[in-house]
Amino acid sequence: MFAKVAAFELRYQLRQPAFWVISILFGLMGFGLIAAGDNISIGGGGNTHLNSPFSLILTHMVLAVFFMLATTAIVANVVARDASTGFGPMIQSSRLSKFDYLYGRFLGAFIAVALCYLSVSIGTIIGTLAPWVDRETLGAFRPDAYAFAYLVMGLPAVFLTSAIFFALATVTRSMMATYVGVVAFFIVYLTLTSSLDRPEFREVLAWLEPFGLSAITEVTRYWTPVERNTSLPDLGGVLLGNRVLWTLVGVAFLAAAYALYRPAARGAKAGKQDKLRALAARETPVVTSGPLPKPSYGAA
Repeated sequence: MFAKVAAFELRYQLRQPAFWVISILFGLMGFGLIAAGDNISIGGGGNTHLNSPFSLILTHMVLAVFFMLATTAIVANVVARDASTGFGPMIQSSRLSKFDYLYGRFLGAFIAVALCYLSVSIGTIIGTLAPWVDRETLGAFRPDAYAFAYLVMGLPAVFLTSAIFFALATVTRSMMATYVGVVAFFIVYLTLTSSLDRPEFREVLAWLEPFGLSAITEVTRYWTPVERNTSLPDLGGVLLGNRVLWTLVGVAFLAAAYALYRPAARGAKAGKQDKLRALAARETPVVTSGPLPKPSYGAA
């Protein structure tokens, strides 16, 4: 049943306009960061190629920060959607277990998010094919660099935000509260990175920054342009520790969603359902029966 729930959710998400709009939008962002040349680039420019491993990693990680809104629109809407449409009580009356329901829905939605985020890689690849881009600013096509940027650096960050906002939406059953959580998370993130952006706190920030930007910056701080164009960072030390730490934080939020989820309805719909239960629980008045009236066949 778990696989069927996940497949159902994936099919549902792939049919939604939001999936394709977000994919096109972030694909265009990835395309623009390459096709615009040195005018707009992340990590590229100068002696560093626009499609160097270093530039691709930074591009995927920076766009993962803005991808929070996309994860909220897709993943966080899973349980809140059932509450808003009234479909939740039908699911609760079935034999579907809480594990299959919650994690099946999350897995299907997260696969859709991962496919949506893949548009960043596709956009950057198409950008390197633009005829107006100076060939001198581009390096060789490196599939391993794209795989490292997407799988090792970008996708764990997307998983973290997906798990956090899925848990928040599961507990509150409200998309408004979830979007408020997104804003609060972003404010805390900016406050943390700005307050610890000092030489004496570099090591601490490399562990505490959830998207891994500080960790990759610390690892590649003294790289030469040649290293940035040709090398991938070693997956070890603080970089590996940061990725593992925040992936485990995402798993912890998923576990919290399971522990805190209650099938009872919340909010206005809960009040309506309570009234219906109260009406149904009232004793139906007993109608007393007596002899039927005798018909009259007189002139009247």
